[in-house]
Amino acid sequence: MMGLGLLTLLAAAALPAAAQDTQLTALDRGGDLYTVMNLFTGANEYVQVRKASSGGMILWTQSRNSFVEERAAATAVDPTGGIMVAAIQRLQGRRTMILFHYTTDGQYDWQQTYNDNMEDVPTVAAVDRDGNFYVGGNALKGNRYVARLWKYSPQGGFIWVREYDNGAGNTYAQQLQTDMTGNAVVGISSFQSQSATSGQYSLVTVTYDGYGNQVSIR
Repeated sequence: MMGLGLLTLLAAAALPAAAQDTQLTALDRGGDLYTVMNLFTGANEYVQVRKASSGGMILWTQSRNSFVEERAAATAVDPTGGIMVAAIQRLQGRRTMILFHYTTDGQYDWQQTYNDNMEDVPTVAAVDRDGNFYVGGNALKGNRYVARLWKYSPQGGFIWVREYDNGAGNTYAQQLQTDMTGNAVVGISSFQSQSATSGQYSLVTVTYDGYGNQVSIR
């Protein structure tokens, strides 16, 4: 009941002038709750991040620039208690991936934009034991979507990007987790265009080590 009450409290405390869509929640190691909301001004979507204690007290609130079209898509809490949000920003009519980070006490820490002149859309995020951030998502290449995995340092530095393309149909990153050895495991929906299950999607699990090497695929 406490969890439901806490979510209700967070919802009731949203900006009254904006329509609200509670999108993402995450717990830190101390049991404090992060809520990442996509709010709408009537013209643009923007992101608001809140942190509440395990007892329901709101500790801090941070709102992004409401004049920029931006929507949160995934989030991960790091070992220090800070939160990274992967969002979709409209940039010159194209969807671009943007990452931003707040420290555990609500200080705006860093921001990174990944712009390779494609439509890059984050969908899932995870963090490893060292605080490195992994973001899974999709990129539009030609007329097909391909699954991607990005790795960033705890300070937001870009480390590498890897891509999974079945060569025939769309692929979408839908699940992501890290293991105790530092590997990133991505669950990918892969369209089967030339097989006995033609026209259907199958789940492919791809594992990468911390250096971006593909360890396994099944």
